[in-house]
Amino acid sequence: MVATTRLTIEALETLPLEGRWELIDGELVKRSPAADESASIGATIIYLLAAFVRPRGLGRLYNAEGGFVLFPDRPTVRVPDIAFVLAERAPQGKARKSFPRLAPDLVVEVLSPSDRTSDVVAKLEMYQEAGVRLIWLVDPDAMTVTVIAAGQTTRVLHAGDTLDGGDVLPGFSVAVAEIFA
Repeated sequence: MVATTRLTIEALETLPLEGRWELIDGELVKRSPAADESASIGATIIYLLAAFVRPRGLGRLYNAEGGFVLFPDRPTVRVPDIAFVLAERAPQGKARKSFPRLAPDLVVEVLSPSDRTSDVVAKLEMYQEAGVRLIWLVDPDAMTVTVIAAGQTTRVLHAGDTLDGGDVLPGFSVAVAEIFA
């Protein structure tokens, strides 16, 4: 039998790890870096969001380096490709020196060839359980964006559709085709 050491959030915050890691119920899990296409699409989305969010002072954007403690009672830190937290909920002061102890308002996940379907589904379910209000799952191969919004029917948008910020980012919109251009 192999013994597994469970890690705490506080321990993870002090470890000098290289690469992309997540903590899932105390287990440290290494994540592969994104492929060229996925990383580039992610950069486009964060650029589009920043152009809307920053001038309006709506909140804080996070790239794929930012971890979030999704639950107060579980040693779990997830790292979305992109996250957004409304200004009134964003950590302030000393709290900025650690992982935010909250579920983002918006999470964007861009599929990459290294992603396993079961892992993606589990991550999306965890975001929903944690209370993420809006999730965009971006599929470069199908050129679609799946929109999962709390209390609403899941929608799949294609190149001819428009993606909007729902009640998290009212007024934000972008042609889905622009994300994949």
